[in-house]
Amino acid sequence: MSYETLDRIADSYIPLLVVCCLILVVMPFQRGLTAAGLVGARFVLLVALVATVYIWMFADARWAIWPALGRLDYSTHTALALALVMFLWVWVARLRWLWIGSFIAYVLLMRYQAYHTFLDMVTTGLVMGACGSGILYIYRRLQGRVDHS
Repeated sequence: MSYETLDRIADSYIPLLVVCCLILVVMPFQRGLTAAGLVGARFVLLVALVATVYIWMFADARWAIWPALGRLDYSTHTALALALVMFLWVWVARLRWLWIGSFIAYVLLMRYQAYHTFLDMVTTGLVMGACGSGILYIYRRLQGRVDHS
């Protein structure tokens, strides 16, 4: 395949994940308006994960965190894809391997297309993975408090 074709495939991955996430956010409405709290909770979780991506992007732009680590580059694409995959991982457990496989394929495609180095993507993924795991942990704790009160 040509570079341009692979570029179009790479460019369509995150919008496809966003559509999947938004569908999952509003799906509880199928059960009626009583599910509005679940819709709100899912939306807040999604916003928190995505906000983390851009907080790190702005922090890196302001303080040059990744370049200070040795000519590295913060990969917003990696961070956003990982945040969306983490959200999907939580809500569609039966497709976990699909989400992970698609993310790995996306990372390999970004490397093949020379968007980022593996080290750029690994360091970004480690930071986003840690932050995202923290957000998911807090979400689960809060969810348990609401469910048991």
